[in-house]
Amino acid sequence: MNEAPIEIAPRSTRSPLRNHLGWVLSLFLIGLALKFLLLQQCENSLPYLDQWEDEAAHTYVPYFEHQFSMTDLFRPNNEHRMLWTRIYNLGLLLLNGQWDSQFQMVANAIIHCATLAIFGWMMAGLLGPRSWPFIWAPLMLALALPFAWENTLWAMQSAFYFLLIFGLLTIALIGSSKPGSSRWRLGVLMAIASLFSLASGFLAVVAVAALALVEIMRNRTIWRGQIPTLAICAVITLAGLLVKVDVPRHHDLQAHSLQAFVVSLGKYVAWPNEQRPWLAPFNVFPLLLLGWLYLRSHQDRRPAEQMVLGLGFWVLLQSLAAAYARGEDGAPPASRYMDTCSFLFIANCLSIGLVCGWYRQRLRFARFWYAAFVIWGVTCGIGLWQLTDRACDAPLQFWKACQHTRVQTTRAFMVTDDEQSFHQDSRFRIPFPYVPMLVFLLRTPDIRNILPASVRDPLKVIPLETGQPGFVTNGCDLATPDPPTETSWGSFSGPGAPTRAAFESTPVRKSALPYLEIPVAGDLGESGLSLELIDQVTGKKTPVKPPRVAGKNWVNVYVRAPAGEFKIAARDESPTGWFAFKAPREMGRWSYWAMNLISAWKYIFAAGLGCLVWSASTFFRRPARSSEGRVESPCASTSH
Repeated sequence: MNEAPIEIAPRSTRSPLRNHLGWVLSLFLIGLALKFLLLQQCENSLPYLDQWEDEAAHTYVPYFEHQFSMTDLFRPNNEHRMLWTRIYNLGLLLLNGQWDSQFQMVANAIIHCATLAIFGWMMAGLLGPRSWPFIWAPLMLALALPFAWENTLWAMQSAFYFLLIFGLLTIALIGSSKPGSSRWRLGVLMAIASLFSLASGFLAVVAVAALALVEIMRNRTIWRGQIPTLAICAVITLAGLLVKVDVPRHHDLQAHSLQAFVVSLGKYVAWPNEQRPWLAPFNVFPLLLLGWLYLRSHQDRRPAEQMVLGLGFWVLLQSLAAAYARGEDGAPPASRYMDTCSFLFIANCLSIGLVCGWYRQRLRFARFWYAAFVIWGVTCGIGLWQLTDRACDAPLQFWKACQHTRVQTTRAFMVTDDEQSFHQDSRFRIPFPYVPMLVFLLRTPDIRNILPASVRDPLKVIPLETGQPGFVTNGCDLATPDPPTETSWGSFSGPGAPTRAAFESTPVRKSALPYLEIPVAGDLGESGLSLELIDQVTGKKTPVKPPRVAGKNWVNVYVRAPAGEFKIAARDESPTGWFAFKAPREMGRWSYWAMNLISAWKYIFAAGLGCLVWSASTFFRRPARSSEGRVESPCASTSH
């Protein structure tokens, strides 16, 4: 028989905006602040690994040479066809005028935090306005803890966020809508879009098909109404398998025995206790319990349970796929897969909220189940603590050290054009391990002109001969000496030597980008020391002042570039102080604002904390009311 349309949230349970705005904003802002803190600790704008092949070689070079076509957007990257990531990266490049990984990472962080905040808002619409603390806590842990640090610190990983977006929309729109309705058709479009996020994108419709089978098991009389959904899921699944690419060199990463597959799958399903695969059955028991209770319920379909169960199906299917494709020797999930794994934890938390809120009256041996929930929570807390501790220990420290070396080797090559600059003891210490392609791209003018400020060619600075005591080349006293490929001008000529000097450059060409990065060292900022950029047309002076006295280290100063050609003027009239500077490097507008956003993480965190306090105060002040005037308890819905 035909089914009535099902809404994601019944009209009577949709609470006013004020009931959700505070905690949703706190989830977004606090999560974003903590991601920015991680970016600040591991700062690097230099693209890394697959970015050079997929972005530079296969997207940017064809685009700038006017040979770009739609086939380039669908070109496979390993097993994936990352259409949305390519469109997104190209859009960010054109917006900024510069290929800056740090800007991409900031945009990725905003997308991830917004996705989870909106998901939380949607779940609150299903569970009731008083349910938000049960939703906020697991989502906050998924955003705040750095277990998925690869996705935060590697700009290429936006594909995992697109997988989340399209997967969640597919489950929400198809799984609880009448076939043929506008919501259902929109869900089909989201399912098709998911095919071009990652190779496993088609698994969202497999989860929807599993939901449809659950509904048939609950009520066999509705099977005809589920045929369109099952049919479209089968078609999209087949399409997903067809667009997936086989990569022979990755066969070694697959699970080559049943034992390796089972062990690897156990580590995924046991997440966050991924080192204890034997915990996998216990780890999913909240989700299984909800599924059992829902299956035995004879009431109408409920969007909240459908969303949570669909989410659980989806994560388990992702785990199956990853355990097969990357389960060599029973391997645990890599950091980049953990944003997806975290949704198993989220689904379990929501399952506990639903069981305790809506099924507690029919729950036999309730104390036993409550005790089991507590034990489950303790084990997950231990697992999250250990994951975070491991991430903050060796991996992040190694990554930070490698990033510094990548920048140094690339800067050296930009000066010397010598491939030997990239000969390192580890492939992680250079931007891309296939050196011939990396060298070719760095020699390509189109790529050279869009490089980030950290490694791009500086503006050419030529000292003007004035006949006065001047700044000397590399005249600085540094804690760590610069590599011989680095050039600076400074007023330090030796211990005890007089440092009074002046410097003026010949006209420097107009910057192609709106901001300049100028490294300075020494005592600049103290009395008698000055550095200025002087516009050749207007005579306007732009002072270069560091945020703090740099001392024996380099500190980058960022200033707006003069409108046209300009001169650099430096003066040292201090009897004891000295300072040095390097040639300016151009920086895009959005690179500059991304850097400032990262630096403002404390203020963003404080704003998020304020929003959380506001929501908490209203939560305890009075019960929320539905649109019909009824007082709602946590996890209550008028549709039940």
